[in-house]
Amino acid sequence: MTTISDGTTTLTPMLVLGWTPARQARTVAHPMIGRPDPDVTLRPHATRSGQLRILCADEAAAVAMEAMHASGVLLTLADDDVTSVAMTYAVTGPLGHELDPVTLVRWIVTADFTEVSP
Repeated sequence: MTTISDGTTTLTPMLVLGWTPARQARTVAHPMIGRPDPDVTLRPHATRSGQLRILCADEAAAVAMEAMHASGVLLTLADDDVTSVAMTYAVTGPLGHELDPVTLVRWIVTADFTEVSP
């Protein structure tokens, strides 16, 4: 079971349709005049960021899910079956909901996220 919580309220979506995390490299390569190889400043990768696509049972559930994601607080994603998705995150980009074009009954909430330290 997947849950998303703001610390006070916990919502349970039907399914996370998409979770596309990536970790941006923060290492910098500095081209050097007169040298074929760059100077490199090594840094650890950033935390995960990407997009969540959350399937909700109906429009009311999608509106509640979107409202939680729009509230400006840190959120926690947890899943009993896929523990590697567990994270605390902030919404850092577009947020919206739409009618699922396959079922025409379910709704999909889409949110860009960035993982943060809890």
